[in-house]
Amino acid sequence: MNEKPFFYHYERFLGAKRGNTTRSFYEPPTIYPPNSATLVSRVWHSNKSPSVNDGLKTGSCWCSVDDYCMCTPMLGVDVILTSSDKRDVWLVKRKDTGKLALAGGYVEVGESVEEACRREVNEELGIDLLDYDSPLNLIGVYSDPRRDSRKHSVSTVYHLELPWNGTFTAGDDAMEVIRFPLSGVENLESMHTDHKTVLLDFINNHMSSANDDPGVTSPIKRSICRK
Repeated sequence: MNEKPFFYHYERFLGAKRGNTTRSFYEPPTIYPPNSATLVSRVWHSNKSPSVNDGLKTGSCWCSVDDYCMCTPMLGVDVILTSSDKRDVWLVKRKDTGKLALAGGYVEVGESVEEACRREVNEELGIDLLDYDSPLNLIGVYSDPRRDSRKHSVSTVYHLELPWNGTFTAGDDAMEVIRFPLSGVENLESMHTDHKTVLLDFINNHMSSANDDPGVTSPIKRSICRK
């Protein structure tokens, strides 16, 4: 629970950005047990946890200084990075599970989703998207509570063509960067969370010549930008 007002955190953020402080702008929230009187006395303005699946954990919860509390899904971004001919996609192999995944992560406080895309790609692949003229194109929003078994999260998915055939340097939680043919995605046994569904949606809606194709069959609810 973050008990400090917004401007307290914002001043720390500005100080860290200017480089005139040794303190991190992020201050870990205070953790209370579920039966803590400090939490019980708060006024909760959400159902606090998803009801779709009892096995799911809560999303992102916060409380302000005036006892107003709410839990919401965590907001993330994923970036489909393809070669200019759209034959291949760059994927990362995650350190925690070894599964293939799109480059991406969670949006930090003070960031737009586009800024989060640039930061995550830089952290995981070691490149700055500002060095490329290709725009970030919105592919869809994936918000089904079942898409991630760890927590309820929402992912905003973008696509970017990279006019470059070099190699990338894996960083952050990426163990390896792999250039993978899009034609082989359907044969993958599994990927991180719903990333296989995301890629199949991209292939179907942005690479298929059939505009009347009904789309990829999946139990995951999502909103897709069609070309």
